[in-house]
Amino acid sequence: MPLLVISMSISYSLYLIFLQVMSECRVNNWEFNELQLPLNYSQFLGRDLAPNKYVVYTCTGRFRGGRCGGWSDRMKTIVTAYILSLLTKRQFRIMDTFPCNLNKSFDENLVSWNVKQSELKGLSSQNFYASAGVKVARSHFRGADFESIHKQDVIYFRGNWDFINEFSERSNVGQILPWLLKTPRPDIYRTILRMIFQHNNRLKIRIQDFFSEKVQKSKLVCAHVRQGRSRTLPADDSTDITNKDVSVIFDFLSKYKTPNHKIFIATDSTDILNQARNRFQEFLLEVPGPITHMDISKNGDLCQGQQKSLVEHEILTRCDTLLLSRSGFGIIAAFLRKNSDELYCYSRHYIAPCSRYTLSKIYPWTLSPWDDL
Repeated sequence: MPLLVISMSISYSLYLIFLQVMSECRVNNWEFNELQLPLNYSQFLGRDLAPNKYVVYTCTGRFRGGRCGGWSDRMKTIVTAYILSLLTKRQFRIMDTFPCNLNKSFDENLVSWNVKQSELKGLSSQNFYASAGVKVARSHFRGADFESIHKQDVIYFRGNWDFINEFSERSNVGQILPWLLKTPRPDIYRTILRMIFQHNNRLKIRIQDFFSEKVQKSKLVCAHVRQGRSRTLPADDSTDITNKDVSVIFDFLSKYKTPNHKIFIATDSTDILNQARNRFQEFLLEVPGPITHMDISKNGDLCQGQQKSLVEHEILTRCDTLLLSRSGFGIIAAFLRKNSDELYCYSRHYIAPCSRYTLSKIYPWTLSPWDDL
């Protein structure tokens, strides 16, 4: 059956898109028994890695080798870098200090990723920004070109896209990483990111306090509304979110204004947050801190803004009901959930139930500009 192609320039009804996507999913058995999760983490761990060869995900400054992007871009690239390290039998490390060091928010979990400067001393190195020459990068990732061209001991890797499709096209991937061909993208993200990161005590306490003190015994209903360029973030990229879109989303959330529910809205816009405060009042829960963008904000407490974003992202993964709009931030939060229960998607004035396994079709070109999963 041909894959569904969604053009961003054509205003399709999301309801009709869902019908077609879900029909394909039933035919192709794309819906998996989510009760079988979590996956066996051990098959995702590196084995027989070269002791002095590294892939280092790098974000150490705004203009050093290209933009890092926000948290969703970084998660996409960290997943890509980790898979690349396994395919090339290299050690995996993370060097993310911009705007604030990531190891101030996360501890290592099952993967050692903190860089010890002594381990890189005296090794040859190369910077590789995958998003700068996308066609070349895709060619390298599909074949054996990467190993033959990138021979240096340390590859400082940066990008803004997910290259899972390209990795799966390598001729020998079935022998090296058989799980890459068998595991759906959401479960690859969930497994790798949970395997790499665990929140440090400071963030863990903030997250736990949010649920124990604010949510308590209520059902938590969440939405992620990314506006992009706005008075809050005037240098960000534009999105197609309008006041009408916000009204449709808020109308959907309003039915949960009951004694049994609390509402949480993660947004990059102070204007949208203020509208939510007026609309939902005592039902609305918030995470304290400034709204910033990890890559482009220049003013304010950038470290507090970064930690607020990380806390809000984790909250989205734990909501009883989650409504998404077009954004990698929300999509990856849905990937990190254990199932698709009470998951809804918004697009072009329509809201409908959706699945973790169909988000790449509903929101194409969000994780990868060549997304056809």
